[in-house]
Amino acid sequence: MAAIPSFVGETTLPYPTSTVRDALVNLEQVAGRMPDVTKVDRVDDRTLKLVVKPGFSFIRGTLRVTMTIDETEPGRMLVQTAKSEGIGMSMTIESTITLEPAADGAETKASWDAKVVERKGLVSAVGPSLIQAAANKVLEDGWNAVRTTLAEA
Repeated sequence: MAAIPSFVGETTLPYPTSTVRDALVNLEQVAGRMPDVTKVDRVDDRTLKLVVKPGFSFIRGTLRVTMTIDETEPGRMLVQTAKSEGIGMSMTIESTITLEPAADGAETKASWDAKVVERKGLVSAVGPSLIQAAANKVLEDGWNAVRTTLAEA
């Protein structure tokens, strides 16, 4: 099984850090805007269970996803974990998101580092480039969901 490199990136959002943080920890709101999500159940204040019908050719059927978020440095650093399970496969992705306010406090730079920490079953045979392409799409959709949430707040 070939190693999958980390997915790193950053974006600047035209909102104060506290506003961005509040949007990121509101998992229900973010998950509700993501494509392919068919069901959302809150487990506790930091955990959701989702049912997802992904549009990726190498993952068919339905995935059960448990999404958690922890604030490791209040107001500045978040760790989000997504554990996906489907027929004959499972995958766990861990993302660290760091928030840095701009000098004037009106904008926030969000940096992320996401890693596939576990993959089992059929998905372990999928090549890293295909997983990278799928992950980039999920990251893009996720940040678009956050931007939409912030714009409507």
